[in-house]
Amino acid sequence: MLDVVIIGGSSAGLSAALVLGRSLRETVVIDDQQPCNRFSHASHGFLTRDGTPPADLLALAREQVRQYPSVAFKTATALHVEKSGTDFAITSSDGSQLEARIVLLATGLHDELPALAGIDGLWGKSVFHCPYCDGYEVRGKTVAVYGADDTALHQVKLLRNLTANLTLYTGSLWTPTVTQRDQLMRAGVRLVEQPIAALESTDTQIHGIRLADGTVIACDALFIRPKTTQRAPFVRELGCTLNANDLVQVDLRGCTSIDGVYAAGDLASPMRSVVIAVAQGAAAAYGINAELCERDFA
Repeated sequence: MLDVVIIGGSSAGLSAALVLGRSLRETVVIDDQQPCNRFSHASHGFLTRDGTPPADLLALAREQVRQYPSVAFKTATALHVEKSGTDFAITSSDGSQLEARIVLLATGLHDELPALAGIDGLWGKSVFHCPYCDGYEVRGKTVAVYGADDTALHQVKLLRNLTANLTLYTGSLWTPTVTQRDQLMRAGVRLVEQPIAALESTDTQIHGIRLADGTVIACDALFIRPKTTQRAPFVRELGCTLNANDLVQVDLRGCTSIDGVYAAGDLASPMRSVVIAVAQGAAAAYGINAELCERDFA
């Protein structure tokens, strides 16, 4: 019987594993080596590691976690989590089954990109979703925002602080209100409501947006808001409460609505960032270790 099984070995999962290893907790990290930020060219905003490629960050994290003998790694896909009494059975794609007192879900989210011709290969390179992660690198350049609804205005406001050459594309999917149009005009943001025919690029660098009428508008970077869904079925299988945005509801220590089930990282956070995922993973590990200590004393 393990103390903890962590499903997901990216930023949140590895951060939790580090804390649990230092707490002498018998822990296994199950990971399929498919982190959601694997498409990104660099991770920004992480103190001491600003600009480091995500793969390098994870490699360094795994190297440091492996120093703690109570933590083991399993390269596989977790398929099923079943609760039996107070414990859990976790079945993996390699046919093995692990038993644990606590489960930490750190499986992240699945990004569904908008159906824009030519977007393949640009994601994480010149098409982005987070102004905090990638906005500085395109400061002062020709930047576009594409949105299927008025939530795109939040990105526009953040990016307007970084460049004066900003265009909002609605693709005829929604119509800004009179007030919104006035705000955009006063901020110097161009509004294009025609459908987008395709993104034009060279290798991984976007250089233009072609409209349905054939017009091509120059562009150095495009920001979108991908549709996100839970990447793994476990939160629903276990009955964890989700909020209106399909994120797992947790407290400050990552506790879900199901006893013994914790969650950390993107699947439970409205703010998607490596540094935030790392913090949430550590907080969940604090909560997990404290719960196990309480159980043992009881």
